Amino acid sequence: MIFKYGGYTTVNIANINYGKILKGKRILITGGSSGIGLSIAKKCLNEGAIVVITGRSETKLKKVKKEINNPSLKISVWDISQISQIEENLQTIKNLLEGNIDFLVNNAGITNGTNFPNVTEEIWDKIYTTNSKGLFFLTQSICNQWIKTKERNKLRKVINISSQGGFVGATYPYRMSKWDIAGLTQGLGIKLAPHGIIVNGIAPGIIATNMQQWSFKQKDNVYFSENLLERFALPEEIAELAIFLMSDASNFIVGQTIVCDGGYSIK
Repeated sequence: MIFKYGGYTTVNIANINYGKILKGKRILITGGSSGIGLSIAKKCLNEGAIVVITGRSETKLKKVKKEINNPSLKISVWDISQISQIEENLQTIKNLLEGNIDFLVNNAGITNGTNFPNVTEEIWDKIYTTNSKGLFFLTQSICNQWIKTKERNKLRKVINISSQGGFVGATYPYRMSKWDIAGLTQGLGIKLAPHGIIVNGIAPGIIATNMQQWSFKQKDNVYFSENLLERFALPEEIAELAIFLMSDASNFIVGQTIVCDGGYSIK
């Protein structure tokens, strides 16, 4: 056998069935039409949640809706970089869910590999408006509503998707925005826990998704030499962690970003 990418490895993943642990929960997942966001959405649906996924492409969202064919999945076209539309879009989400949001998964993000010293202001602004500014103001708006409508013995949760790039040296806007998210997760964890809002994050490594198009060139070969496990991760692995953080099994974890990168950031 010939392996063109330097080697090969295997993946053995267990999908945990929690028995509808999120039954009745209303969840908003930004950037949910593909990749990590879509995997999280599918897992939430399997665990009994009502889910709204957002994205900028109506075509992609409608395709996902048709493929999954679950009445508990709702879709909404939304570019979170459009800050002025947040309140209007949140009302739309509330109508789709037929109630208030219980959990927010901040997954939407864009990437650009242009590095220092070649970064332009246009590249910087485009990355930061979505990855940092959009996430911040959406979270602020939802959490303000939660604080005003605090319900006794009911926890609300925010899961922020950062990146392994938020835990290593950063010289370009994408990685720097992921540092932002990791810092915000810790800060909001401290600030919001007294209000019954638990904030945590996940920092994925290299995942076989559309954001890492080059990973698909290897087809079924998940070999990747840059981390200790020498493989890509699959989006389903991040979804398993996300469900744990949403569940009541993790209610004593506050302000943490769990790095899931095969050891890349510690090597």
